[in-house]
Amino acid sequence: MSRRFVCALLVTGLISACGSAPTPPPESPAPTTTTTTAAKTEIVLEVTGTATITTLTLTVDGTATEEKNVALPWNKTLEFPQKSGKHEWKLEMSYDGGTVHAKGVSAGRLLTQTSGSGSPGSTNSARLSGSISD
Repeated sequence: MSRRFVCALLVTGLISACGSAPTPPPESPAPTTTTTTAAKTEIVLEVTGTATITTLTLTVDGTATEEKNVALPWNKTLEFPQKSGKHEWKLEMSYDGGTVHAKGVSAGRLLTQTSGSGSPGSTNSARLSGSISD
């Protein structure tokens, strides 16, 4: 090939490169928003056994809720914002015979527990209570 032909190819390549649209910069990632969830303390209340709970009353910070004819197992997770002071709970159960085991656990640590049993036809009760403060 002649030098003129090679030079012409190079010049044509340079001109076409200069005339083409510039390559856009890579897209920057979309801004991320971090959702901060307030730290919480969780307490898991769990009741197991063979009894049918005729009445279960859960009182948390003075507010009571009641359930009737509760089949076991039963559990409830209580959530409290950290640094929110003292919180109290009480779980009261009435049952007609059978066994009941109730416990309160937080961060894998046993806080409190109770157990009971009664003959069929008998009226029995069990209570679990506790508090947490930070």
